[in-house]
Amino acid sequence: MLSLSIIFKSIFIGFFTGFIASIPLGPSGLESINRSISHGFKEGYKVSLGAVSADIFYIIVINLGLLKILSHNQRFEGLFWIVSGFVLILFNKISKKTVSSNSNTRKLCTHHASNSFFTGFFITLLNPTTPSLWIAISGTVLSVWRLHGRLYYSFALCSMILGSISWFFILNFLAIKGVKMLKSDFSAKTSQILNYLLFILGIFFIILGLFKFIFRGGFI
Repeated sequence: MLSLSIIFKSIFIGFFTGFIASIPLGPSGLESINRSISHGFKEGYKVSLGAVSADIFYIIVINLGLLKILSHNQRFEGLFWIVSGFVLILFNKISKKTVSSNSNTRKLCTHHASNSFFTGFFITLLNPTTPSLWIAISGTVLSVWRLHGRLYYSFALCSMILGSISWFFILNFLAIKGVKMLKSDFSAKTSQILNYLLFILGIFFIILGLFKFIFRGGFI
């Protein structure tokens, strides 16, 4: 027999779990802010929706038990970090080419911005911290609702995704509003800072991946 109180509880807890879990700025969050500042709210939010789609993909993969390969193989995990680092650096270089005030570059910006959804999807998909996050959530919050039954689990999961989407909406909205309130050159400077942060993050991922692959993969 269905319990309305448990349904509302699963929706409430699921929503705020997804909302809070999305607050820490990862690579996709930085890129979504960058796109909102340089291309407008719509393109920045597309990055966020792509990131959420990658989260949904990982939720499905986790439920199928396929991430055991990643968690039990240090070499594979190391390669995953290295590939993620190179992807971030690649997107960083592309973003730098699109940031300019002349008309020719703006045309390139428009073309680049059209791929915002896939940018968010692949940055999140190849971010090695994403599966770790969802493994932790699936083993704690979601596991509780799984015990209550599939229906309650579905309510909690859908609410969690909605919470994540809501946070990214607020994030991109605040980013674009902040730019409008400040000086005109603030947009370009902020975009440059975000590009540097993504580049540094990419280098960090590569170094950590090499450490995992070499020192923890059995070569030394």
